Amino acid sequence: MLVRQAEGKAKNAGDPDLQVELETSHRRVRDEFAPLAFLYDLRTYGGLAHAPNKGRAADAAAELGLPKRNWHRSDYLRLLNLIANSVHQISNHLDIAAQVMTSRGPI
Repeated sequence: MLVRQAEGKAKNAGDPDLQVELETSHRRVRDEFAPLAFLYDLRTYGGLAHAPNKGRAADAAAELGLPKRNWHRSDYLRLLNLIANSVHQISNHLDIAAQVMTSRGPI
């Protein structure tokens, strides 16, 4: 129910403060996972696992601010940097969550 509410798909989204918090978290997670989602899109549309769809692969690249075509070495390095930053941010969130859970003790 909370995920549907965060995505703006839930009807009668009760508490407006909760709605704002959920939507903010939803956007942050989407932004932080975007480079990893691109890898999935590349697998799907780039011809690695399915028939290539250059238009969809180009659109996915553009969403990250990468060129739609004619990549250069610097574009691959930018992608690697985006992926590394994404993994680092996600790792930090998991570390913080583990610290919070450890400090609370057993439920």
